[in-house]
Amino acid sequence: MRTVLKLSAVFALVFMTISTARADVSTKEIKIKSSIVCEMCKETIEEGLAYEKGIKTVKVDVENNEIYVKYKEDKISELEIKKAINKLGYVADDMKPTKEAYDSLHDCCKADGVCE
Repeated sequence: MRTVLKLSAVFALVFMTISTARADVSTKEIKIKSSIVCEMCKETIEEGLAYEKGIKTVKVDVENNEIYVKYKEDKISELEIKKAINKLGYVADDMKPTKEAYDSLHDCCKADGVCE
């Protein structure tokens, strides 16, 4: 009986370790340069990306014009994240937003030279 309990405990420990390792493998973090101007931009991006499938966390650094995104790579790709940022009206690294998305931004959020 003790042997069975010991084997069960070892099996449970191994299973939990494997499950945790798999969860870590599918989570990535990227840093994206953007055309962030103000706190309103930060709010727009964080709220706009919060409900995208596969995105775990979004942090916007207004001072350095950077967006940090943790995401599940099996649910969403880096390209899809950048496209979502573009749809909000912002630059995502070398990808520019459409004129329509940019024009929908509040006036204070429009960075010079983004859509010309």
